[in-house]
Amino acid sequence: MQKLLRFILSAARKRRSFAVGAALRLLRAVLNVEKDEMHIYSDKLDMLSLNPENVSRSVYAAAEDKYLNCEDAIGFLESAIEDLEFAYEGRF
Repeated sequence: MQKLLRFILSAARKRRSFAVGAALRLLRAVLNVEKDEMHIYSDKLDMLSLNPENVSRSVYAAAEDKYLNCEDAIGFLESAIEDLEFAYEGRF
């Protein structure tokens, strides 16, 4: 499979640009999902911090971990998108 993809993509830059465009659309979709999820966990953390005496530390820590995971993923995704756009001269 890898050899077939390599053969197809090595034939022309236009094909590579098409593949990169598809990858960028997918990465942007994942980025939007991560941003939405991060906002959900941000709201949850705000709600939990309003009533700290009724919330266990483990519940708060779990929500905080999920928020931070989303934040990390967003950073990596934004970097990957910027790098691909730069590598293919902003055609997307």
